[in-house]
Amino acid sequence: MVPSIEQIKNNLKKSNFLLDCRLPMGYSQGLPILSIKNGCLCITFPYLKYQTTGEVDKTLVYPIRYAVTLELPTEKIIGYEDYEYRDAFKNIDFDKPVGLFRHKAIQQYDENQYNEIRKELMGEYDKVIQSILENADYTVSDEKRMRKLLQLLVEPSLLPMYQVIDIDFYKKYLSKG
Repeated sequence: MVPSIEQIKNNLKKSNFLLDCRLPMGYSQGLPILSIKNGCLCITFPYLKYQTTGEVDKTLVYPIRYAVTLELPTEKIIGYEDYEYRDAFKNIDFDKPVGLFRHKAIQQYDENQYNEIRKELMGEYDKVIQSILENADYTVSDEKRMRKLLQLLVEPSLLPMYQVIDIDFYKKYLSKG
């Protein structure tokens, strides 16, 4: 049986890997990226930090700094990257915020509504994973819904980083075109 996205996230959080690679305290998992690598389904969890300012909708969002990639369904860790050492990000100052949380598109939602939308998105990830690994049904409507939810929830200031990290995922789910 394929684990749910929430199970995968929790298993990674509990793994010794994050301690062993010395991922600094204060980094949070961003929205994951699904990809096919050498015929295997993989999931990449980007890590970034947020800093509260005490003002509503003014939490600072910093660039994605790290990423951990797992092969599914085994959850074997196949990659860890510090983007400070990637040429595509050489001009990014990881110590400077790139945006604010909550961006305009989600300011209309209270915390419970936001959490429900995020929960629905995690369910959409589960559908994609199940369709690939278990040949479960996945409709055009499912894909459109995942696209809509991702475009709503991903911080606009992080879109250029998602584009560089995985152009195929970006084109399929995050580009507006």
